Amino acid sequence: MVWTTTRRMPTSMDILHLTDFSACSDAAFRWAIALAHGNQAKLSVLHVVVPDSLTYMAPDSATALDIQENRARGQMQKVDEQLTSLPHDTIVRRGTDVWTAVQKELQELQSELIVLRAHERIGFTKLLLGSVAERALRHSPVPVISVGPGVAQGPEADGKFHRVLLATDFSPGSAAAAEYALSLAQRDQAELVLLHACKTGKRSKSNKFSELSVAEALHRLHELVRHAASTLRGHPETLVEFGNAGTQILEVARRKEADLIVMGLRKGGSVLAATHLEIGTTHKVVAHAPGPVLTVRPMACQAA
Repeated sequence: MVWTTTRRMPTSMDILHLTDFSACSDAAFRWAIALAHGNQAKLSVLHVVVPDSLTYMAPDSATALDIQENRARGQMQKVDEQLTSLPHDTIVRRGTDVWTAVQKELQELQSELIVLRAHERIGFTKLLLGSVAERALRHSPVPVISVGPGVAQGPEADGKFHRVLLATDFSPGSAAAAEYALSLAQRDQAELVLLHACKTGKRSKSNKFSELSVAEALHRLHELVRHAASTLRGHPETLVEFGNAGTQILEVARRKEADLIVMGLRKGGSVLAATHLEIGTTHKVVAHAPGPVLTVRPMACQAA
């Protein structure tokens, strides 16, 4: 399969949901089920058994790992019983780390979308979402829907999105996220809001700096969807806000009652380098968004 720099929401898609069977994962599981139902998609649920500290400390670590895997298979059986109305796979794999196993399953399953729960981790930087979510954001060759700790409301029964917010700063590659948001809004007949968040800049004596910046930003937002605006439900709303990008994205998402935020990522060595908006923006939005956040990485990747 080839993933290209231009992405559109597939007309039918296979979804991969990552679970650790925790109560937090249940929220993302509900979204994965709703999306699969709404899009007539196949849902694959994956759990990776990674030896925990107790397993390493056990006198017979191989037996302890077998026990850990059997426990996971028992949990997965309960998951399987909830998916009888969907085409689905339930998969338990062993691995030394979760993301390496996920990459192998992505290649085998040819999934077009990952749905996972992002756990905000409070640490010395307060910038981590959990190692699996971080690596998915950095490295996933397919779009990722992250259900963060701020998502209190479950999905609509139809599995469709009704108000989509696209946040962009027009960096190279941001067109991939725009195309994805556009095709999703077309498919679901959702309202589309386009947002560009600017840092507050110094104004010149003639006060033209801010005026021209806003005018140019509005023009570029319009150009992102001009070629397909007639296929959307209503005319897309374009907004330019000043201030911290993460704060403005979250504020607009709440004000417009967006049920999905779409953001683009660019290639980088870490989540902080990956965001094309601003350092820490991706973390802040995923950690505090009232709804799921869909991130799209523009990349050309040949899967074997």
